[in-house]
Amino acid sequence: MKKKVSDNEKRNRDLNKKHPHKTAKRTVKSKQNSRKKLIISKQKKQRKKRKLMFLSELLFTFLIVTSLLYILSFFTFTTAKVTGYGMTHSINNNERVLVDRLAPIKRFALIYFRVPGVKETSVRRIIGLPGEKLAYINDELYINDALVAERFLANELVNAKRDNYMYTEDFSLDIWKNNSRVPKGHYFVLGDNRPFSSDSRYYGYIDEKDVIGVVTYRLLPLHRATKF
Repeated sequence: MKKKVSDNEKRNRDLNKKHPHKTAKRTVKSKQNSRKKLIISKQKKQRKKRKLMFLSELLFTFLIVTSLLYILSFFTFTTAKVTGYGMTHSINNNERVLVDRLAPIKRFALIYFRVPGVKETSVRRIIGLPGEKLAYINDELYINDALVAERFLANELVNAKRDNYMYTEDFSLDIWKNNSRVPKGHYFVLGDNRPFSSDSRYYGYIDEKDVIGVVTYRLLPLHRATKF
């Protein structure tokens, strides 16, 4: 039994017989389109694979860097949140600072330390170094009997003089501890907000083993970011 041939198939056969070159072109074009689609599909898969590899490498790098920074923070630096008003206006309450664990301790440096006798940490300014004599007379600092300017308090001292009050009350180690010099391995610290600061005048010298590091930057708030 012969299979019926539709009119469209007859028409296509007739066209193929009359124009065999057009049929060949369509066949070639169809193969080219198939090959092009296959290439595009492979390219898309390759791009997706490269993107996934890039994201994986980026995530891996981020984890490695974060881990290294976390480990290094135990030996080189840390951050601290300042609480209280003892350092106003140099550093205000709730501001966050960067602490360098390896920086040398010098006079007038800001240090982050464990407060003697209590489970607290604080930021104060180094005033007296080991072995030094120290006294305040008429709002002036004397180290080993020589006058030392506290330029970081320039505005406060001007205001205190204008309003006729002492910004730092008269003070000397002789009277305070019956010891004329800062002991070896210890530091004398004061807050910049002298009239309202709890510091070495109240809790004593700071043992060098209790010094966590030197405050080098104010990190937050961002608009007050400062290098000390």
